[in-house]
Amino acid sequence: MQRHRAWLPVILVALLLSTGPLHAAAAPSLTFSPEVWKFGMIAQGARIESTVVVANHSRTPVTVTFVSTCSCLTVEPNSRIIAAGGEASFRLGYDSSDDTGNTAKAFIVRTDPPGTQRLSYVLRGTVRAERRDAPAPASSWIRQESTGNAEVPRETARNTVRAVAALAYYYTPGCRSCEEFLSTEVPRLEKKLGIRIDIQRKDILDPALYEELSSFAISQGQSIRAIPALRAGMTLLQGDQEIRAKLAEVLTSAVPPAPASAAVPPAPLADRLAVFPVIAAGLLDGINPCAFTTLIFLLASLALAGRGRREVLVIGVMFSLAVFLTYLGIGLGLFAALRAASAVAIVSILLRWALVIVLFLFAGLSVYDYALIRVGRPTKMVLQLPSALKRQIHASIRTRVRTAALVGSSLVLGFLVSVFEFACTAQVYLPTLTYLARVRRQLDAVGLLVLYNLCFIAPLLLVFAGTYYGVSSARITTFFRAHMGKVKLGLAAVFAGLAVFTLVG
Repeated sequence: MQRHRAWLPVILVALLLSTGPLHAAAAPSLTFSPEVWKFGMIAQGARIESTVVVANHSRTPVTVTFVSTCSCLTVEPNSRIIAAGGEASFRLGYDSSDDTGNTAKAFIVRTDPPGTQRLSYVLRGTVRAERRDAPAPASSWIRQESTGNAEVPRETARNTVRAVAALAYYYTPGCRSCEEFLSTEVPRLEKKLGIRIDIQRKDILDPALYEELSSFAISQGQSIRAIPALRAGMTLLQGDQEIRAKLAEVLTSAVPPAPASAAVPPAPLADRLAVFPVIAAGLLDGINPCAFTTLIFLLASLALAGRGRREVLVIGVMFSLAVFLTYLGIGLGLFAALRAASAVAIVSILLRWALVIVLFLFAGLSVYDYALIRVGRPTKMVLQLPSALKRQIHASIRTRVRTAALVGSSLVLGFLVSVFEFACTAQVYLPTLTYLARVRRQLDAVGLLVLYNLCFIAPLLLVFAGTYYGVSSARITTFFRAHMGKVKLGLAAVFAGLAVFTLVG
């Protein structure tokens, strides 16, 4: 995915060039030498320069202005008056510190009078990623003479929300400093000022959006002089440095004072309702046949090993603790990966529909397993632990229940059983994690993940407590077998519920 995203600026610039940006139909007529700055391959962090010569083929003088589209681009001078039939040189600079792979950037070239000619000057090449242990690249500029032949649903931490500030942000795809501003600086300002900032992203390489920005700048007595640009009401800020320096002041003056009754906004309805399917999934996964049959085997093995009721209780508590910590650790790692993947729009959409399909499939298979249980064929169930893993689990239990180191052995046993059982419990756990990754507030999602795992070990603790108070493993086995079909129906309902919540959310 990263590789395709690296080509996005190249594609956009190519689309720009396909409309003939360097050969505008309206006078004055300009040509660039070289037509494109092809910088070839450079190491990440290299800072290079080149010179472009602009020729004016019209019969009147023209003012030519180069506008950088990101902080990585510089030009000196940025504007020159070129006489009729004359030429002028511009020294261009590019800092590759924030880029890797195939890279394309563009300068916007303005001419007078405003609006008569909208040009772009493109540079492209390959930035070679440096190894992490390589020395830092030199910070000095590298002179490169070009011949023309070388080759973001955002979560905001805040205590109170005063108002909503709507901003328009004009930038170019692939601008790392722009993305860093949107993902880091904007949430920081939201938290500091107690407001919500809604930003509409606008690609300045789109001719219509460029004209939109140009028209607004002219209405404010300005011209486009730096990209990115940000519009807040009737205020226009240009360039990354000016935006960062003045945005807080602009927002403070534009947003009304906080009312005395300002309060924390409630969580979205989908997030507040998420607790119910999570609780149901955790409890039912805890008595999932593949997990519960292992528990029954453990109780029978403890009885055969001659363990007393107090020893069984200690083993049960340590075993449950190990299961909780193991599954929570696995869950946090998978949740972080799914959360990161969901931040990419196309991946989020694919995950959503894949989750819905898998959940409905598991719901159908759970109903099928229920039918097999009803006709007395529980061993033929589809959603169960493979026989090879069952044998490994049973062998681990037989070895550990006879060990003298009661606490340590119980913790190790809980970890091993959790890992072996994951092939079965993941049938409920992974869809739940994918569902939680879509919860907007990360702290809420992590809290629900902890709640899920507490619900998962609740049946374990209940069974060990019952054993301590004299309930035999045979009685527990009989009770479980009598209600195994209902558990499967419950799991089917949970799968279907999660699918519906995913669609509605």
